[in-house]
Amino acid sequence: MTNDRKRIGIARAVLLFGKDTAAKAVISDVIACRMQARGRQRVRFTGTVQFSNPVRKHIRSIVVRIVDRILSELQLPAWGFEISATNLGAASALDVGVRISGLSADVAVFLALLSAGLQIPVAGDVVATGHIASVSGDIRAVKGLPAKVQAAAEDGTIRRFLHPDLDQDRSMQTLSPAERERGITAVMGVRDLLKTRVIGGIDEVIKEIFSEGSVVLASLNEGFFATSTQCRCDSPVANVIGFLTQDNTRRFWRVLEQCFLAGQCERGKRLLGALVDFLIARRSYGSGMGAKLFNLMCSVPPSVRRLKIEFPLVDTALCIRLADFAGRADHEDVLKLLDAVHGKGMVSAASGLSTNQPSVTSTSDTDCTAFDTVVSQISEDVLARRLGIGIDSARGSFILDSSTVQSPDEFHEVLNAFYCHLHCWISCRTEESLDADRVRTETIDLLEKAFRNRGGERAAYVRARDGTQGGMRSILDAVAEQYKRDRYAAHVQRVLCEAISAMDWDDRVAFMQTAMRRLGPFLPPELRDEPPERFVRQYEVIVQTYVESLDKLGQLFRTL
Repeated sequence: MTNDRKRIGIARAVLLFGKDTAAKAVISDVIACRMQARGRQRVRFTGTVQFSNPVRKHIRSIVVRIVDRILSELQLPAWGFEISATNLGAASALDVGVRISGLSADVAVFLALLSAGLQIPVAGDVVATGHIASVSGDIRAVKGLPAKVQAAAEDGTIRRFLHPDLDQDRSMQTLSPAERERGITAVMGVRDLLKTRVIGGIDEVIKEIFSEGSVVLASLNEGFFATSTQCRCDSPVANVIGFLTQDNTRRFWRVLEQCFLAGQCERGKRLLGALVDFLIARRSYGSGMGAKLFNLMCSVPPSVRRLKIEFPLVDTALCIRLADFAGRADHEDVLKLLDAVHGKGMVSAASGLSTNQPSVTSTSDTDCTAFDTVVSQISEDVLARRLGIGIDSARGSFILDSSTVQSPDEFHEVLNAFYCHLHCWISCRTEESLDADRVRTETIDLLEKAFRNRGGERAAYVRARDGTQGGMRSILDAVAEQYKRDRYAAHVQRVLCEAISAMDWDDRVAFMQTAMRRLGPFLPPELRDEPPERFVRQYEVIVQTYVESLDKLGQLFRTL
């Protein structure tokens, strides 16, 4: 299974060189590659970083056994693994051969193995150190903590540092009182740079590093979403198994709601698609799935739903395949599912909801959400990402053999071809038949606007004919920039219309009140106390001015 060999897990580790106060530490990566298990060689160590024989024996007898037990309880295969670590220049920097001879990388190895086995990524901004002392998953103290925490603080990419509890550790065989004191002082000294966290078992590590969203997505993709476990003992390993299996259905809907409320459409779609694939693979229809999804989408603020959620949420063909497994009692729910997936019936359904239930957010919060949603959709970065980059790419891909033209007919022929190229590149609808008259009209309109203050169409042709000031290539640059401005303006207009058109007068006043509150520091004193009703009809200009001021402020800070 070549695909499985490509499934890896990576966890940051901190490697120690030297002893006592002369010890130095380097941040590295432990990499575990998941593969088919092959007899006694199911765990192999590869790469330039060497693991000593005692360390290899410990990893096989303790760390891998823990991972095997977790995978077994989740009804997943006992994978084979290749384990390696990156050098990161440690050998040249410290003039030593890189050899892992201690047990402080246990937690990083465990995280890399479990990440590969479950396909749950480990964040790159966290590093954990500690010795996994038993198959129960207890974590004990390790030596060299001052050097390790200092290396993490100086790395620049590390934000969280997980370490054993030095106050509670009673193992004098591991740490002397003086070393324990140095470790505690070192951790306290970096708290302005790192978020430090004490860990006593692998369950605390997993809960700190694996987010609910990553767990529920992995449970669907790997197939343990509906797995129930008989593990009842109270140990760190048992707690990890419980964390990965308990309440995944409730966890799914909670995470999905967070995605759509935050306008994270692609993340929500990916999660929802994983659930549909999971159910289809098991030839099952999720009971009440349509009603739950419909109610969830009705709860999303209208402005977020209109501006940030792209329907359909799931491919219609997949929904039809899922509906094949619905029983007679689920037929109405299937209709709800199709409505939710395609964004239908939301307004009427939301208006019919009971008003006796307490609102989750206050009116002011809703107003802020609507205003922030509009602002987030028309900022410079969003416009560039959605439109500008594509237009620039289209311009760059349109290559001319010459920067001059021989006649007005050739001039317009090139412009018309360029307009068609822009349109097809941006709309991604190459099968659409473009009307020749429309192309000519819109191309001339773009050219006139682009050269309105530079002599108009005649001046543009002369430049292209004579090859001055960049010739025809500069004409296309100017037309592309004008096309970009027009598309920007149309996008801004659409966003504002969609956000404002559904509002009644009171909502528009509240919206403008939020705008004035945000603009307060920039307004003249005599305007700050003016009623928002005075400015409601000028909302377009005011919102655009606010966004432009933020963009200019962002540009300023980027130059500092």
